[in-house]
Amino acid sequence: MESKKNKNSRKNIVIKLIGIILYSVVFIYVFYFLVTLGFNPVIISILLLFIILTTLGLFFRTKKKRLYSRMFPENKNGQIRKEQIIKQKEVQNQEIKIPKPFNLELEYRKPLIDKCKYCGNIVPNFVKKCPFCNKKIDQ
Repeated sequence: MESKKNKNSRKNIVIKLIGIILYSVVFIYVFYFLVTLGFNPVIISILLLFIILTTLGLFFRTKKKRLYSRMFPENKNGQIRKEQIIKQKEVQNQEIKIPKPFNLELEYRKPLIDKCKYCGNIVPNFVKKCPFCNKKIDQ
């Protein structure tokens, strides 16, 4: 089994090398042809380099699973793997947590300003005695 994998991997490497060599020969020929037609070699070089970099990935593709396949691992028949079935059962067996109710109508801090109960004027919170009516402020 391992010898077949080695033969296949060597065969794939040789095929990829031959493909890259043919690919580069074709682009060198296209470069030479366009230069002989009178195009600017710098612009041709940049254009061909862009084309090479965008298509070179075809030679280096691996057989890794794609992101979607890794996120949703299903068999060809649409069956979920046994591991996922076990995880789903564990999730179903967990106890349901009931959230505790809490009151949102609380004052979280002392207000910065107060209103005098007697005269209605606004005073800062650190004042003990109202400066307008001279009565004690209850806090």
